[in-house]
Amino acid sequence: MKKKILSILLATTMVIGLTACGGSDGGSTGGSTASSGDSSSAPAASSKTLADGDKLYIYSWNTELGDRLNYVYDAIPGLKEKVEYVNVGDSAVYQEKIDQLLQTPDAQDYPDIIAFEAGYIMKYTNSDYTLPITDCGLTQADLSEMYDYTIQIATDQRNNTIKGVSWQSCPGAFMYRTDLAESILGVKSPEEMQAKISTWDGFLETAREIKEKSGDKTRILSANGDVSNVFNSNKSEPWVSADGVFHMDPAMLEYMDVVKALESEDLTQKTAPWTDAWNAGPSTDEVFGYFGCTWFLHWTIKSNCGGTKVGEGTYGLWNMCQGPASYYWGGTWLGATAGCADPALAGQIMKALCCNTEIMQKMSEETLDYVNNKTAMNNLSAAGKGAYDFLGGQDFIAVFQPLAAQVDVSWMCAYDQKINELLDTQLTAYSLGEKDKDTAVADFKAAVRETYPNLTVE
Repeated sequence: MKKKILSILLATTMVIGLTACGGSDGGSTGGSTASSGDSSSAPAASSKTLADGDKLYIYSWNTELGDRLNYVYDAIPGLKEKVEYVNVGDSAVYQEKIDQLLQTPDAQDYPDIIAFEAGYIMKYTNSDYTLPITDCGLTQADLSEMYDYTIQIATDQRNNTIKGVSWQSCPGAFMYRTDLAESILGVKSPEEMQAKISTWDGFLETAREIKEKSGDKTRILSANGDVSNVFNSNKSEPWVSADGVFHMDPAMLEYMDVVKALESEDLTQKTAPWTDAWNAGPSTDEVFGYFGCTWFLHWTIKSNCGGTKVGEGTYGLWNMCQGPASYYWGGTWLGATAGCADPALAGQIMKALCCNTEIMQKMSEETLDYVNNKTAMNNLSAAGKGAYDFLGGQDFIAVFQPLAAQVDVSWMCAYDQKINELLDTQLTAYSLGEKDKDTAVADFKAAVRETYPNLTVE
């Protein structure tokens, strides 16, 4: 039987939940309640090692992490036999599955390492269910090649301990059709394109120009919601402050106005993200561009361009520029649980996958992952590995490097995922003319107050 020894406090009183931005107790989602205790109740890493015949359980929601772990297995002989990778297979139920397992620390399949997405990582890192990476043997020096924002996201806001690491960095850009840019706008370079959309006012004016000059055929975006990741990454303050006060950031009011303009002026194709119509856009002349990130470039735009080489579909007819603001979209972090059977072994895996320049450079070259290692990406760009035929030879690494360095996540808090959903409900009603702006904002605040009665909503 897999040996899981936790303190009585940890096993009986610690419950998973949200923590308010900056350290106060917060509300909960998905049936979870507020966290109690502090990280000092976690067992010492040095006292725990994997028993003979036991497995280190690593949980995620798809095959991606499992595939990336093969690079670690290749580098560490004998490791694969000690690991059990569990693919829950559905991101929608992943948190529910993990939450249930974390309530049973003596279970054979208790998670030792869990994967997090940015939308809910703070639910776990701001709780006593995860270990500081220092308890797993990682040091500050191991983080030296990472982009700062990836470290900020994984930091427990209660005590500033780092609880996770990521092998990815996912800065975003505006990805657009070069042939349409030249024929409709007379734009011949990413620099010229950036000059036209460097602000949201410029973006909307360019959207109007594209609609008019294309004879009503082409729209700047496929969906109104395509701007959401940019705005959600550019708040000046978190939704909820450290003292539990909700704030409506001015950027979110601008978000509402931009989406309203896109809808009322018919400036997008009005599809919905990830639908068949939305996915079809890159292969047609009906969509000028998309806001996308590192993985989006390869596995969404390229996959849906209608070809596999230059001359087929729109393959080779794309470029990138920053757009109105820098932002990020996605990423996966790894963290060890407080009941991890072998924190040192967990740390060895996290260090190899997320800190080892040689492993990460090889992984990036072979998978096109934009890895969370500045030296690895510099080396690949210098070697010409970033020159991408899909982008007409543009170096995608060179474009993403400064954008990754610019990402600011000081606005993040554990309430983001749910509050963003509540805002989008009211935003849709406002953009469709079902409510005026003041009513939509008031209804949004009322929904936040109802969902999180412990918050002060002014």
